[in-house]
Amino acid sequence: MFGIKWKCRHCRQAHDDMPVCFGIEAPWRALVPEEAFQARVEISDSWCVVDDAHFFVRGHIEIPIMNHASPLTFSFWSSLSEENFNRRQDRWNDPDRGDDPPSFGWLCSPIRPYESALGLPLLVQDREPGMVPLFMVTQMDHPLAIDQRKGITIAQWHRMARSLLH
Repeated sequence: MFGIKWKCRHCRQAHDDMPVCFGIEAPWRALVPEEAFQARVEISDSWCVVDDAHFFVRGHIEIPIMNHASPLTFSFWSSLSEENFNRRQDRWNDPDRGDDPPSFGWLCSPIRPYESALGLPLLVQDREPGMVPLFMVTQMDHPLAIDQRKGITIAQWHRMARSLLH
């Protein structure tokens, strides 16, 4: 349809439509030089701990795309307090973890279409096992929060996807 074929590294499926999911690596590079990585960073696909003092979780910011089945998803990172991080880890495999109240966090990943999004306050809502948390932007007047609530058009999605692919 759009002349673009690509393979998602998260779902590992080939697509011929514009991508609906974009991600970024954990934010450890802002805190630790590459040569100190082994000694100072613990990391998985879902969490990252730096110096036993900085705690991060990967989650999704979902933006509805009007007249499209899937949302535009940013698979990014939020900070958490040590207490909230440890609670998440303790309940990681619990089937009812999605019923837990959300935790407070700060967005720790830049989002190119939303230049001022880095450092936005978030609510981090766990979901059932197998699903990463959902991030909800709480600064309601920010363009990312507005798009998260109201959605974007297919044309906006395509513009964003093209800018992120190049």
